[in-house]
Amino acid sequence: MNHRVIEQVMRRMEAQAFSAPRKGISPARQQVRSGERCIGCMGLLPPPHTPGVQYCTLCRPGARRHTVYVSFKRCHPDGWRCEFFEWNLITPAGKSVTFRDETLLFKMARCGGGVPYAHSLPHIVAGIRAGRGIFYLRLNDAQHKRLHRTLQEHKTSLG
Repeated sequence: MNHRVIEQVMRRMEAQAFSAPRKGISPARQQVRSGERCIGCMGLLPPPHTPGVQYCTLCRPGARRHTVYVSFKRCHPDGWRCEFFEWNLITPAGKSVTFRDETLLFKMARCGGGVPYAHSLPHIVAGIRAGRGIFYLRLNDAQHKRLHRTLQEHKTSLG
């Protein structure tokens, strides 16, 4: 065979291999490539979606993340009491907060990155049904400082 024909056939095969849909790619990986999910945490990204690998604000290279543990418990007269702890589960990260409605728990979990995966939300729902539960927040520097400021203000107001 002629070398030119072999090169043309090889180029055609390579072009077909790159344009053919890849087998075995999970739907989540397809969403990462289409710009719907973050490559770092696999969390959903806000629209508009631009094709290509994207990072969320917490996973962006150079962005610092702080993990805060949130424990919530039902208090009958008041509603839901939330306590915040640092990664060691001992050091308080902010003053405890009481919410009247559990929808505010969902809102806090979504805004703080506590629902990065599809299986995270049912765990929070199960905790609400049980009357107590936990989840983690992934906070950026500004959110973490604001949470610590509430703890400092609470300590100074107590004495």
